[in-house]
Amino acid sequence: MILPAMKLPKEAELLGVNTEELEIKGSGAHTVVRLNTDVRHNLVASRANTSGGTSRDRVYLLLENIRGTYDAAILNVYINLPEEASQGDHRNLLAGSVGLYGLRRASIQHGEDGGLGLTFVLDITRILIEQPAAKSPYANEIRVSIVPQRQLPDPADVVVGRVSIFRQKGA
Repeated sequence: MILPAMKLPKEAELLGVNTEELEIKGSGAHTVVRLNTDVRHNLVASRANTSGGTSRDRVYLLLENIRGTYDAAILNVYINLPEEASQGDHRNLLAGSVGLYGLRRASIQHGEDGGLGLTFVLDITRILIEQPAAKSPYANEIRVSIVPQRQLPDPADVVVGRVSIFRQKGA
């Protein structure tokens, strides 16, 4: 079940979203975010229309509706981490780390409120700029890998409701 999207800030464009919930088990999981062609072209045009190919636009990764019962974990989030790669060899692809403190409580339904879990926003602009052309905003998809700092035990219950990427227009 994919939950309704978080309301994006003013002047933000959704670049893409994954297609289904992502269950984090053991040593982690990955998903692919397919990019919206029109918005991707806007991002490319924005970068091309500024001096030196840089713009003030920012690109963010949104981990939405993280739910579960195992809140004793820290998740490292990577952008375009190769399939069999060691995390330590690719620190440049690390978008950030998120702690799941309070996950169990945030996942409990309280009448009509609550139960939506935790949501985190990570700035991935630097990673996308530094990527080779095949893995840059010019590409059609971005691979997002979520890797626990320590392997999760078998009964661990952690689910990411949606992974999305959006562009915030610069000032």
